[in-house]
Amino acid sequence: MLLRAAVRFGHRPWYRLPSLRSVSTLRKIDPSPNAPREVPTPLLFIASPQWAGSLRAEQLFAEILPIVWKQGYTALLLDIDIGDEVRPRKALDRMESEMMSMLRNPTKEVGMIPFPPALIAYGPMCPVAEKYASSWPLTALQLIDPPLSMKRASIRYPKLLGPKPLPEFTFEPKFPARVVWTYDEFMYQGEQKDFWLEKHRIEFFREEQHWGELQRYTFASLEEIGEDTVIWLEEDAGVAQPGSSSTEAPESSGRPARRGTVPAGTVPEWFSKGNYVWAKNNSRKMPILLDPDHLSERFNRGSGPGGQAINKLSIKVDLMHEPTGVRVTSQASRSRELNRLNARRILSQRLEWMIKREWDSTPLSKDRASVPSVLQSKWDKERKKKQNKRKKQRKKSIDSTT
Repeated sequence: MLLRAAVRFGHRPWYRLPSLRSVSTLRKIDPSPNAPREVPTPLLFIASPQWAGSLRAEQLFAEILPIVWKQGYTALLLDIDIGDEVRPRKALDRMESEMMSMLRNPTKEVGMIPFPPALIAYGPMCPVAEKYASSWPLTALQLIDPPLSMKRASIRYPKLLGPKPLPEFTFEPKFPARVVWTYDEFMYQGEQKDFWLEKHRIEFFREEQHWGELQRYTFASLEEIGEDTVIWLEEDAGVAQPGSSSTEAPESSGRPARRGTVPAGTVPEWFSKGNYVWAKNNSRKMPILLDPDHLSERFNRGSGPGGQAINKLSIKVDLMHEPTGVRVTSQASRSRELNRLNARRILSQRLEWMIKREWDSTPLSKDRASVPSVLQSKWDKERKKKQNKRKKQRKKSIDSTT
């Protein structure tokens, strides 16, 4: 009867009518009252029921939220609802507009947002985050398991971002930005054609900043990503700088800021079964001698400055550790052999850090397997240098006002 009445009065049937006004929600989670300090910059987590398998932001980031909550961060959970009948080419525009509207006109429960947020997106929502970041200010941007390009996004998510590829983003981030990967997504991407010849735009910018060395961030779970996110926001993005709130955070002793779960000296199964040896004399260049049978190596043409020796010769080394899936690249030199050696050094240091970060403690012993990892010592040194620099800047600003 309703369908006949609609046709009789000249209306289109219900299944062709435009979708009703969507209802997006923005919710705020205040930091823990027992946190060491309260960070003024909020963290914005975005999700969409149409794009995240009916998961809301609170469910999608369930492993990360408790970590940032304990560290004094305010979490903004934005669930974007634009209906089911929006075409992919218009979906990004609609979502960007919805994000801008919700952040500029928050509810009374959320209150005004004092600083541009640090935006965190996951999976197919990463292009939405990039769309917003191309036009609106952010303090930082972190993408978890993003499509490497809009072309790949149209293949991976044809109903959301396809079937034809959308235009690629061209903006250059003026704020700290990075891409992180879970091991499962990393292994899936590694099986795709030319994955290691292609990189995300943000990874490309970071590679240029590190003189052609791209070390991808890979983690076993979202929980580990959450722990490393806090460190990245404080060290690289400068979100929680000392003196930004009434209570300063205590200095951390290493990265990642978590307590291990196995006794010191324990090695994984692949280490004990393979031909691995701790280096003699606590070598910092290559702390672990690698098993050649567990390595997979490819040679590709390099990119960036360097002339024909870089761009026309296959001197770039892509090295993978098969038991863990950790991959590194090296094109620092114009010599393939030097790049092979450098890639093995980077991989050795990465594996050493992965082993020792699981230890319950690092005993002060002369045993070569018990000293802090090379990367751990490097991060501690960089952190201390940045803390001293901030102290000098804060003292200088105080002196200038007096």
